[in-house]
Amino acid sequence: MVRNQLYLSGLGIVLGFLSWQYGGRDLNIGIVLGTLNFYFLAKFVQEVIYVQRGALAALLFHFYLRLLGTGVALFYVIVYLKANIIALLCGLSLVVINVMWYGAKLVSKKFKEA
Repeated sequence: MVRNQLYLSGLGIVLGFLSWQYGGRDLNIGIVLGTLNFYFLAKFVQEVIYVQRGALAALLFHFYLRLLGTGVALFYVIVYLKANIIALLCGLSLVVINVMWYGAKLVSKKFKEA
């Protein structure tokens, strides 16, 4: 799933560079923010699976730390760089598209086997 996210991010960044005049910079910023957030979540979840004690506290701490970092980054991009909100949200929603695509692929495999 992370590999698919990296492929989609690469494609999205190329499209962002092609449409630089129409908010491509903000699209690329959203793609990078969403992909980094998703990557660090996937990496941390793989580590926390094997921890039995304190896993919930570590997961919550990591979640709020990522949320704070993403919030600060979004605040900076929106206020100081005057980002186009629509392009930024389109870039951030690439993660949601990846998860839905992965889920549809899993469901289609299950129905083919049945």
